Amino acid sequence: MKTIISFFVFLFSSFLFSQEYIPMLEQGNVWNIINYDALGNTYFNYTRSITGTTIINGKTYSIISNVQCPLREEGGKVYGLPEGGNEEIVLMDFTLQTDDIFIYPVDYGPCFANWTMLNPNLTVINRTVEFIAGMDRIVIELDNGESWVEGVGSTAALFPGGLSAWDIDSRLSCFTFNGDTYFFNGYTSCAILSVDSFFKNQITLYPNPVTQTSVLKFPEEANIDAVKIYDVSGRLISKESINENYYTIEAVKYGSGLYFYQVFSEGSLLKSDTFIIK
Repeated sequence: MKTIISFFVFLFSSFLFSQEYIPMLEQGNVWNIINYDALGNTYFNYTRSITGTTIINGKTYSIISNVQCPLREEGGKVYGLPEGGNEEIVLMDFTLQTDDIFIYPVDYGPCFANWTMLNPNLTVINRTVEFIAGMDRIVIELDNGESWVEGVGSTAALFPGGLSAWDIDSRLSCFTFNGDTYFFNGYTSCAILSVDSFFKNQITLYPNPVTQTSVLKFPEEANIDAVKIYDVSGRLISKESINENYYTIEAVKYGSGLYFYQVFSEGSLLKSDTFIIK
């Protein structure tokens, strides 16, 4: 009798863990992440989304907004390729079973600034299949308090510890999939990036006044996508799409006088200020 029960448990487990892997790197998926400071206060919020793909060494990688390292997934594992590197890093492994140990790569270069991984050895304390975001998904619970959700990522951020130097204490607030939004970590709103003093203070134009060339600099995590410039009468002079962390203002393109610039993040106005052309 014991042998029969064990056999059916084996079949059930095999069914659970052999289901088709649900990919997380799908166009249209959006992750909202909230960061906290050392006192537990909200630091700032931002979103991650897939902006395109690229082929490197014959493999197709997804490009994530404001993440320099391309990502891909295969066989239940999610890989990252550090900037300038040829050796991939395994960021998450959904083939792991209970009591397995995942050794997070510490020497990963500047792309994955994972501040929480002071102890890179993570133990899987539980593996289940749960109905999350409209689908049955594998959930792997780790001994550091976070979980990996198949097709979603880490509940700590997009990946364990996050993908940037800002992800010191980060938590996934919501995940958008097929146009529907699902909440995590007890949140009831996504806390989408809005006018934030942290980002505003880090958007700088130097030198100002502009005599020849000045550089308008943006913080990487602000997801800046457009800059508009108006003259003193409110007439739109230029509108530029932004793909870098800076925008160059050349005095030769303008007449002398007072101008206004507006900086947009994911379509929302983040900062408006003035500059002078001499």
